[in-house]
Amino acid sequence: MAAVFLMIIAPFLLAAAAPTSAGRAVARQIGIERIARYDIGITINRDGSIDVTETIDYDFGFNQRHGIERIIPVRFPYEKRDASGAIVEDNSGRRFQRVTAISGMRVSSPTGAPADVDDVTDDSSAYDTFRIGDPDITVGGTQTYVLSYRMGAVLNGFTDHDELYFNVVGGQWTVPISTITATVTAPGAPDRVLCFAGPDGSTRPCRSATIADSTAQFSQSSLRANESMTTVVSLPKGVVNEPSPDLEELWSIAHAFNPSPLALGGGGLLLTTGLAGVGFLVWRNGRDRRFAGSVTDRAFGNAGNGEEPVPLRDREASPVEFVPPDGVRPGHMGTLWDEQANPVDVSAMIIDMAVRGYLRIDETEPPTRSMMGQGAGEYRFVKLKAADASLLHAELELYEAIFKNGDTVDLSSLRQHFATRLAKVQDALYDDTVALGWFPTRPDQVRNRWHGIGLMATVIGAGIAALAIWKTSLGLLFIPLPIVGLALLGLGGKFPRRTAKGTAMLGRVRGFKELFEVGEGERQRFAEQKGLFSQYLPYAIVFGCAEQWAATFAALGATSEEMGLGTWYTSPYRIDPFTFGWALSSFGTSTAGSIAMAAPSSVGSASGGGSGFSGGGFSGGGFGGGGGGSW
Repeated sequence: MAAVFLMIIAPFLLAAAAPTSAGRAVARQIGIERIARYDIGITINRDGSIDVTETIDYDFGFNQRHGIERIIPVRFPYEKRDASGAIVEDNSGRRFQRVTAISGMRVSSPTGAPADVDDVTDDSSAYDTFRIGDPDITVGGTQTYVLSYRMGAVLNGFTDHDELYFNVVGGQWTVPISTITATVTAPGAPDRVLCFAGPDGSTRPCRSATIADSTAQFSQSSLRANESMTTVVSLPKGVVNEPSPDLEELWSIAHAFNPSPLALGGGGLLLTTGLAGVGFLVWRNGRDRRFAGSVTDRAFGNAGNGEEPVPLRDREASPVEFVPPDGVRPGHMGTLWDEQANPVDVSAMIIDMAVRGYLRIDETEPPTRSMMGQGAGEYRFVKLKAADASLLHAELELYEAIFKNGDTVDLSSLRQHFATRLAKVQDALYDDTVALGWFPTRPDQVRNRWHGIGLMATVIGAGIAALAIWKTSLGLLFIPLPIVGLALLGLGGKFPRRTAKGTAMLGRVRGFKELFEVGEGERQRFAEQKGLFSQYLPYAIVFGCAEQWAATFAALGATSEEMGLGTWYTSPYRIDPFTFGWALSSFGTSTAGSIAMAAPSSVGSASGGGSGFSGGGFSGGGFGGGGGGSW
């Protein structure tokens, strides 16, 4: 009957004996668990480590448990201090924690309880956690456990003394403790001791703290759950080696990018070498080839003297040519010019086919102008004749793409279904330039390959740099890796190169482009003599000179008939060179836009090395301690 009564009132007795934080453990310790005796022996070694032996008589009360857990703090916030113990301001931005590592944990049980030790420490935790017992066996009553281990770098060094500031009992025990004794043995006689007991932060003295020769002894009658007992032992200088804390640097920007000689020197070398390597790749693989020999040989493709790379910054003057060299079509000329099959090249191809009689462009809605800018007009393409053998591969692809769904098509409707068709036209342009011998490989494929290599190098480099920044202080050493990758990615467009034949044609194209850039008077004289507005208009579009070309004929007072517009371009509105230049700009914008749019596009400060003397000591403020409970 008495046992039943005790079980009923046990939770209330425990709650009365424990502070609020311990009250939360009542449900776990409903059998009135306690530590009947807690005896700890500490031996201070000359190297600043200590050997600890804990003898714990653990009373499981009415419970059956597997054993006990021992939780010991081993990582503490660190504040840099001088030899007198005063905090030293550190503006470097680097942060450290102090480590008192535990080694050689051994456990035995004189009462026969299972004493297997399982280290269940979480690597990211500030505590080492040891589970003692057997998961397949339970015990009850009072069992004795003897724990022994070594804890490193525990002592603090000061100007006039060295010091052990240690929590013999930590505030993480979830059960009350009836009797506590502690013995500290040093290589020499301590000259001062202190002891504090109670809740963390308490300055209440322990029951006793004495010195006898090289031994200090401490005792406390009882502690409630989550209370601690802290001892402070002062040793004269020279009794032990000069204490040195074991510091572990925490992650911080200053840590990750520590400007050490290795990081700065190695990073600079890696960046310089990497960028130089990228430059070398571009120089070796991306330079155009040209025919060796005289200027005439290079311009007109005399291969008899062999080939050579085009020198850097070489730009030979090209004589003006008044007709498209070798009859090169506008879209192909534009692709050779900038190594890209752009939507503007496709726009020029449409006008070129219209001028050549394959289709007609009808303006159905005029472009508008306002203070907000120019609004797009609407246009209709009308098939005039079937495709024939005079159309090149890319022109045929474009012609079939436009009239795939009928002989009449509105430009705006291309937005809905032109994506795959445009890709085929661009592929055909690239294939044609290779077939014409201007490029050894399609420029888009070369760009894609090197962009892919650059992207892969950037991702891998960024991953390595991120790992180095996270785990080491060598961020400055590895940060050049993604930078070099980005440089390769950014310069991927420089790797396509023209063949000697392509370079020769490019020189002649430059000469033809001069026709559109010479002085207004010279251009007018040529235009007036030849009357080639419509025939040369597609080339002007490719070179971005369409409005200047139209302005030339406007200055001559040319009519739409003299410009040859009526057969391939119609409008229900008044057309003259001036208004046509405006309409032409709108057409180019609308066409390029339509087809491009379609493209898929807390612990006390003493843990850091402070002193327990000089009024700075308190319960729970030292190293060690921790706590535990049953499991």
